[in-house]
Parts: sequence; C-alpha cells; structure tokens
Amino acid sequence: MITRFTEQRWKKIALIVAALAITAFIAVILLVNFYWSPILGERIKATVLKSTDGLYSVNFSKSSLSFIKGELQIDNIELKPNMSVYNHKKLQQLAPNSLYDLKVQRLTIHHLHPLSLYFNNKLDIDQITVSSPDLHINYEQNRNRDTLVKDKKTPYQIIAKILKSVHVNSILLNNVKFTYVDAHVKQNGIQLQNLNFVATDLLIDSTTQYSKSRFLFCTDVSAELNNFTRTSENKRYAYSIASLKFSTQSSQLIATGISYKPTKTVNEFFKGNNEDCYAIALDSLRLNNFDFKAYSKYHTVHASSATFTNGKFEMYANPAPNDTVKDQSPNFPQLLLHKLKLDVKVDTVVSDNTEVLYTEYGITSGQPGTVIFNRINGKLYNVTNNKTALKKDSAARADIEALLMGRSKLKVHFDFNLTDPDASFAFKGHLDSIRLKYVNPITMPLGMIKLASGDAKSLDFYVKANRTFATGTLTAIYNNLKIKLLKKTEENKLRKMGIISLLANAMIIKRDNPYYGEQPRVAHVALKRRISASIFSFMWKSVFMGLKESVGYDIKTEQTVKQKISQFKQNRLTHDARKAERIQRREARRHKRELRKKEKEAKAQKALNNRPE
Repeated sequence: MITRFTEQRWKKIALIVAALAITAFIAVILLVNFYWSPILGERIKATVLKSTDGLYSVNFSKSSLSFIKGELQIDNIELKPNMSVYNHKKLQQLAPNSLYDLKVQRLTIHHLHPLSLYFNNKLDIDQITVSSPDLHINYEQNRNRDTLVKDKKTPYQIIAKILKSVHVNSILLNNVKFTYVDAHVKQNGIQLQNLNFVATDLLIDSTTQYSKSRFLFCTDVSAELNNFTRTSENKRYAYSIASLKFSTQSSQLIATGISYKPTKTVNEFFKGNNEDCYAIALDSLRLNNFDFKAYSKYHTVHASSATFTNGKFEMYANPAPNDTVKDQSPNFPQLLLHKLKLDVKVDTVVSDNTEVLYTEYGITSGQPGTVIFNRINGKLYNVTNNKTALKKDSAARADIEALLMGRSKLKVHFDFNLTDPDASFAFKGHLDSIRLKYVNPITMPLGMIKLASGDAKSLDFYVKANRTFATGTLTAIYNNLKIKLLKKTEENKLRKMGIISLLANAMIIKRDNPYYGEQPRVAHVALKRRISASIFSFMWKSVFMGLKESVGYDIKTEQTVKQKISQFKQNRLTHDARKAERIQRREARRHKRELRKKEKEAKAQKALNNRPE
C-alpha cells in the first residue's frame, strides 16, 4: 500500500514539474521572440544604412522570429535610395551608375543563429528566400571607371563596429519582376517577368573585403530567364529567347532558342518599306569569360569568346532599291560597332555550323535569286569598339570555311578596318571544283544567264573595297562552258533566247580558261557600290562581276549584247509591223476582188433577169 501510494505521488510531482518546465520554456521562447524580433529588425536597418554609406534605407511593416526554427520573416520590405545622398554623390562624381528600388512582400530567413549574433556579433544564415520581388533599376552613366577615394572604407570596415561578419549560404530570388531603365535610351525600359536569381556563399568579413574572385561578396551569382519574347519598337520584328542563363563563377552567359524574325511575310514586309529584311535563328549563343561586373557597372560587353551554334542567318535585299536614296553603308558591320551604345570587346567570335542565305531580286527578271552558304565554321577575331583596344589593334580578321550552294568547299579570309570612317575592308578566297549548273539559281534571276554546261576546277579572288568602290582580281579555271541568254516573257517566266544564245556561245563566250597552251586569264574587278546595296550585296556583286569578265561577258560585252537584243527586238517589231502591213494589204486586195466578183455576179444576174422569155 505504502509503495503504491508513493509511486502515484511521484508521478503527480513529475507531471507538475514537467508542466511547469514546458510552461517556463514556452514563456522564455515567447519572451525571446518578442525581445529579439525588434532587435534583429533594427540591426538589419542599421546594417543596410551603414554598408551603403547612407545611400539606401530599408523599411518593413513587421518582423517575426521563430526561435525554435531559427527563422525570421520580414513583411512588406522596401529598399529605397536616398536621392539627396545620390545627388550629393553625383556632385562629388562618386555616384554609382545604377540605382536600385526593391519591393518585397515577404522575406524569409531560414536557420538564423540569433545567439551567435547577440554574443559574437556574427550574422550567420543558412538561406534567405525572397518571393515575387519587384526590382527597378535606373541606369545613368555617371562615370566609366571606378573612382579612387582616399581612405574609402570597405563594406566590412563600415559594419565592423556592428558585426564581425555576415555569412549567408544561399539567397533565392524567385519570380522576380524586373524593370530596367537607361537614362540615355529614348525608348521605354526593359521589363522582364519570371526571372530567378541564386546567390551562393555570401561572406563579408576581414578575409573577403578585398576579394576580387567574388561578385558582391558571393562565390557565385546565377540568373535564369525563360521564354522571353518581345516586339521591336517599330513592330516590324519579333524576337525571343527560350532560355538565358548566367553564372559569375563560371563567367558564362548561355542563351538558347534565339529567334529574330519579321512579324509579317517577306513580301508583306517590303510593302511601303525600303529597308532590307533579316531573319536569325540560333540554337545557342555562349559568351565565355564574360565580365558581368563591368557590364553591370558601365555597360561594357567584354568576353574572351562568343560562340554561335547551329545558326541560320537570312537576308533579303529590298526588291525596289531604286525607290530609296538611303545609304546602306552606315550598316556595314565595322561602322555599326561604333553606333552601339555599349563598349564591346570580344576577342574571338566562333561560328559552329551556321548557314547564311542571301536573297536578291533581279532588276530585269523581278525574280529572287538566293546565294546559300552551308555549314559555316570559322573564327572572327578582335570584335571591338573599345578605344584602348583599337589603339593596340584596329583590324578585325576572320577565317571562314563553308559550302557554296551545299556543293563546293569555300575558304575566305576577311580584313576589316575598325577605325576607318570610309569602312575599308578586303577579302580573299578560294572555291574548290563545282558543276556550273549548280549556281543557276543565282545566275538565272540575277544575271539572266543559264549555265547549260561547264565545270569549274577552281576559283580564286581578292577584293579590296570601302563604302564606295571595290577593286580586285579573279581567276576562274573552267572548261566546256555553254550558256543560254534569257528573256522575261509576258507571263513573268524566263525563256531562252535561241538565236542570241547561239551567237553568244559562238562569238562571245570563252568556253575554257585557260585555252590549250595559254596562261589562265585573270579578270579585273572595278565596281562602284549602289548606294542602297548592303555590304553582303557589294561583296557578291564584286565576285559576280569578275566571273562575267572571266568568261568574256564583261560590262562592255554585256552592253553590246543588250544593244543587239534591243536591235533584234526592234527589227522584230519592224518585221512584225511590215508583216502586219502586208497582211493588211492582202486582205484589202482580197476584199476588192471579192467586191468585183460580187459586182460581176450581180451584173450577170441582172442581165439574166432582163433577157426576154
């Protein structure tokens, strides 16, 4: 009995003690939460104000700390710049180029260690999650390089009196609404949705305050944007990117599924428009060693290389170039570089299996001819408009290999003068053997010539040019060339001119180069650029001019042939007119004969009727 009574008594005592302990623990937790929440809130506000030298302040409606979870939630956060401080820094030429304005409904800090913060002055956090933030950035270039300020303190030195260190394992910004406004650009700012950021291993302490390997004191900051689509300001083009990823640790920017195309069909695009039409599709674009820090500060695009993979570039020359007097030379690539508002310096641009199609409409035929370059692989060196880089090297060079019309291997070397206002450039190339009939899709609509037979053994050319004129040489080794001169019918079809073609093959066209026992003929190029011609059209026309001269169909001969054709047409018209006159005279004579015959028959009938019975 006594033993059972004692056991029951101790159970009651244990329950009472446990209840009191739990109650005391809950009371301590509530007291700590109530006590720590405002302390942490004030620490955060003070840290932001101190670390930004008064440029930014942060406010929020409330903060709540869960001591058990080590979790802090902050609601309705606003990070705003102090414009008076910013303007004062502008006067001192110390203002940053980018100004940030951030609004967040809720920020959650996971696994916060408040005791370490209170007793050791170390802010140690496992993860910060920012959901659906609204970030607004205003860019105005106040300076183009870092300003050295005497005795300027690092962020660590600024917060050292408050905190010994700040460490966050990861920071997640999900579904960011991003607005970017450039004060130097007239058009509306860029607005992005569903942008995600991840910052890893943020550490501000005495060991990282001067670190150059970290970006914003983080080991890595990565960004990802999916399904980006936009329309150009003039509504003529639509462009999209399936995925865009960037990492400061790898210094790589990778874009996939890139598209830039007209919003209408090509024919609709040209209606009421004198510009050329372009379309671009890329599987991927990769920038290596991309200096994101320099881009975010000063809008400079510096990278060691840019690689285009599985791309397709289509260019359509306007079919009515004579309707415009707009000079296309400012759109030459070496001049376009200097029109960019970005400072660009890319050491090497790599083409990995791309394709270029250039389509032009024949002036006489009115039909499109397309030059196709397949499987383009090569490298373009020193793509830059950076003044310092141009002083060291003012030329961009390229070495390209491709297949012409999917048939013959083509090698070309380019040189572009990046500082010449006259846009001087040169190109030198070699084409392997090809059956001439395979280039008829070009020569027929653009040259009104069909290559009936012939084999080109090789083609070598060298052309020097600027925005006005091109000169050079071309050597085409070929044999058994026969052509058919074409004319446009009333049904807008191309038809062979039989007699003229026979005369051309017999008297004008040089069937072989070289002829037996002779040296190969060298054609000379001298071509003035049509003001509306693009650089690609200019290069193509230069080579085509050399080809025509090489086969004996130079400008003088072409003019003679055209005169002969015109004379032939006139003779044909005269012949047709005389034939019509002869037919008309024959008809008139036949009509008179019939009248006389009828008159005779009428008289005979009358005489018969008057004969007495």
